[in-house]
Amino acid sequence: MGRGFFLGNELMAYAAKAAGASSFYAYPGTPSSEILSSFQKYAPERYAQWALNEKLALELAAAAAISGSVSACAMKQVGLNVAADPLFSVAYTGVSGALAIISADDPGPHSSQTEQDSRMYAYAAKIPVTDPANPADAFRLTKKAFEISKKYGVPVMVRPVMRVCHSRQSFDLPEETEAPRHGRFVKDPSRWAATPKHRAALHIKLTEKLKEIAEDFYSELEIKPKAPFAVVACGYPAAVCADMKDRFEGSADFIKLDMPYPIPEGLISKIENSYEKILVLEETFPLLERSFVTRNRVYGKDTGTVPSAGEFTADSCENALNLFMEKKPENKKIYAPAETAPGPKPRLCAGCGHRSAFFAIKRAAPSGIYPGDIGCYTLGTNLKAVDTCICMGASITFAESLKRENPEKPVICTIGDSTFFHTGIPALLNAKINGSPIAVAILDNATTAMTGFQPVPHAEGHITIEQTLKGLGINSVTVIDPYDIKASVAAVKAAIAAAKEENCPAVVIFRRECVTKTKMKAGKPPKVNPGCTDCGMCYEVFECPAITFNGETVEIDGASCNGCLCCVEVCPRGVIAEDK
Repeated sequence: MGRGFFLGNELMAYAAKAAGASSFYAYPGTPSSEILSSFQKYAPERYAQWALNEKLALELAAAAAISGSVSACAMKQVGLNVAADPLFSVAYTGVSGALAIISADDPGPHSSQTEQDSRMYAYAAKIPVTDPANPADAFRLTKKAFEISKKYGVPVMVRPVMRVCHSRQSFDLPEETEAPRHGRFVKDPSRWAATPKHRAALHIKLTEKLKEIAEDFYSELEIKPKAPFAVVACGYPAAVCADMKDRFEGSADFIKLDMPYPIPEGLISKIENSYEKILVLEETFPLLERSFVTRNRVYGKDTGTVPSAGEFTADSCENALNLFMEKKPENKKIYAPAETAPGPKPRLCAGCGHRSAFFAIKRAAPSGIYPGDIGCYTLGTNLKAVDTCICMGASITFAESLKRENPEKPVICTIGDSTFFHTGIPALLNAKINGSPIAVAILDNATTAMTGFQPVPHAEGHITIEQTLKGLGINSVTVIDPYDIKASVAAVKAAIAAAKEENCPAVVIFRRECVTKTKMKAGKPPKVNPGCTDCGMCYEVFECPAITFNGETVEIDGASCNGCLCCVEVCPRGVIAEDK
């Protein structure tokens, strides 16, 4: 392939190819989304699948690895929550081929509900986890994960953070890669279908393997003290700290640990006994820090030397080094983040059908409760049409319970098409079984828009949302174009009434393709006639980014406007009109 300037996500995908992965499964989620699409690009002859959710992705990859094949799956850190059930079980059964689980973390967080640390899942499940510091590291440690998995028959996690996934680095891709390894399933019920008695034995074997893996991985790492102090780092903080070695060189040794779990007890003891003070740098939880037995000389998150939350930055690294080396930073607060001017808040794209759907929901039930879900449509908060956002599929579950607790209020939840297939189906079935009179708005834009336009099953022609709803026993189903705001308001009102009458969820499908993906132009931009009073309905309440107020009247940017004409109906004075 030669030399190139690659994303960390691209290099992990190529590492899977180089390691002989015959299949790769994923569910999209920033910052992991480019991994599977890159694998499809680098290895088009091998099998790749966008699964409906992360649990399915891990189970599919695990089944392939149990059959003796080399397989991988990828997800973001909150997706690992969805996949936790098979994760803990497959850790015990192990694999006969190889299985790498890439869980991309989002310290900050930048695009997630949490900044949780996937390494803690690895620790709890008792599987090895590598922690790359940069894109080149991501290639090397992903390939190493497959090697460990093949050798010891255990799944191995790779945990890149956002800065590793989305940074680029010059790298020479190896020309030679392993041929895809396919296996055959060999029946062994005592392992693959183990009862609790056999599981106990598998647990013991796993614990023994972890000790071997730790000793093997760190067999070539020698601790040769040259300074009284040590800076121990893993993952992205190791890359940040390496750039600042001139700040402590001569006073502290730099030790980079690529696998924070498991770590040999002897290595930890050697570091503890070799230095007067030890600074531990890692994101996000003090997993490595708490590996040290005698922590009276260990500094890190637990001592307040390193921030316990938020992304690790050059500033936090400098502050930590200053505190550790007992150099007080001049004119700086210890944990003060760099001051930056606030940017514009994120908004739905001009012409996005979700905007008019939210507007219609608010008009139909101004006193309603609006549980929301995960996707670009979470930005319905800007239109005051999203009241809760917890996790994938929770909009429907929350709607059921919120309606039970607030029976006098109409409850209208919103969920995207991809999220509906991800975890919305069992939630809606539960609401149906329990007779919940809620209105469910499925925002169908025919793609997984927020993470890069990955495919959705109904857009591929495999099934329709309507067929799924019929199978769930939902009788009240209306399909509407959200650009028709008047009809959309009527559809939501009808759904609220039908849900109440039937004691059952009623569904409105707002169907309009993603304008950013399709680059669709619905028509000419409307014109603004005299008489604008700057009520703000179009650019503040409706929040169309193609509309601004210049101090005297409303202006419509013809370049960004897609001609949806929703603003014509939104304008209370009729000033905005179709340009015929």
